[in-house]
Amino acid sequence: MTPTTLAPSDDLVVALRGRASLRPSVDRGLAGGLRAWLDDGVFELVGVPSAGSIRVATRDVVGAVHAGSTEAMLRGALVAQLLCLHVAGCTPVDPFGAAAVALAASGRDDDLADLLAGLDAEDRARLAAEVAAHASILFDRLPAVPPRWSPRVGVRHQVPIAGGGVVLRGQIDLTLGEPGGSTACVCLLDVTTSALGARHEDGLTYLALLATLRCGEPPLRVAALSTADGSALVRDVDAAMLAEAVEGVLRAVGTMVTR
Repeated sequence: MTPTTLAPSDDLVVALRGRASLRPSVDRGLAGGLRAWLDDGVFELVGVPSAGSIRVATRDVVGAVHAGSTEAMLRGALVAQLLCLHVAGCTPVDPFGAAAVALAASGRDDDLADLLAGLDAEDRARLAAEVAAHASILFDRLPAVPPRWSPRVGVRHQVPIAGGGVVLRGQIDLTLGEPGGSTACVCLLDVTTSALGARHEDGLTYLALLATLRCGEPPLRVAALSTADGSALVRDVDAAMLAEAVEGVLRAVGTMVTR
């Protein structure tokens, strides 16, 4: 399905949630069929893998991306902290200062907090200016999220398939809505500090598959937002998208076992 590209003036949350009366009924049999397809595909590729021996992350499905600079990684981590604060109802006046404090308190084990603390004054000022620019776009494009939509930020998924021999991993930056109803209402948002490209759309299909397998029902929509320029795209989740994601996972597994 062709993604919907939003204009900068469009309300991203409204585009994600849509009108309740137009939401499709939940297909609760789809997740089981997708899991069986994945199990069969893995068996054809590698037989019966030992428990947890193959771990698939988003980057494995969308294709390897060159590691960014230290400042780019810090910028992404700080914007992620700002998303958490903003969704919780705290939109800071000093985005960099608030994000830096949140990052230091987050307990992350990737040394980014130490790298941030070690920046010299010039690099720190440059990073602060970048974060402020990205924060302005984030707060403008993502209005306040009502608590009744059950927002969850930074949810990490680990979904075992093939008897636990393969583990699919991914993080969803923002999830709206709760599963379990008669109509689809769960929406997923991926926030990136880089310009949107094909790999972001592929990443959305993978995250939709993860959510489907984990919850037993497909989400309603997935979206990506770039805080670099405010561009966004939204896709309805359907069987064709999830089939694309299954094929992407199996390609990734095939590549991993033939290295």
